[in-house]
Amino acid sequence: MKAKVIFILLFSQFIFAQSPNEILKKAQAKFNSITGLSANFSQTIVNPEGKPAGKDNGTFLYKRKNKFIVDQKKSTIVSNAESVWNYDKVNKKVVISTFYDDPTSFSIERFIFDYPALCRLKYVKEESSDNEKVIQLIPKDEQLDVKEIKIWINNNNLISKLEIVDLIDMRYSFGFTDIKENPEISESRFTFYPPKGIKVIDLR
Repeated sequence: MKAKVIFILLFSQFIFAQSPNEILKKAQAKFNSITGLSANFSQTIVNPEGKPAGKDNGTFLYKRKNKFIVDQKKSTIVSNAESVWNYDKVNKKVVISTFYDDPTSFSIERFIFDYPALCRLKYVKEESSDNEKVIQLIPKDEQLDVKEIKIWINNNNLISKLEIVDLIDMRYSFGFTDIKENPEISESRFTFYPPKGIKVIDLR
């Protein structure tokens, strides 16, 4: 009897480990239940040799659908779901592009609604002390210019970390902490108005 119970427990764990779609569905449902979120934001870049290639942090505001602000020391990225403003504070210039032509990785909708349909999904394991669940996305074909994507989902079914490995093995990690749901965010904040003296490059 004891051996049978152990077998059942192991089997149930195996079934759970093979169910990334269920984890993803909970994250999608959670995201559909909120209007937006705010968080502290960190970014790290690691080169193909495994050496650090960049690090930054700042704040992140998000509002459905595809409206976001990523504010860091050297740059600010703003999207109103139609246009994306990428403001380089150091070189005093802003590049404006249409949302769907912009390669930015900050659209949560893309990661939990669009990309999974183009990928094979795999439950990896719990890789943190907070028991976050990790889903790995491997592109089925060449529609996505990445080798893999990993999504960390916390106990509240919100994304707490994203990791992207591109075609030349550069690894980009984006972490979110102090996540707050449904903050009051004015719609006007999702349109960027360049300061005077800033070079504007409009690609729309």
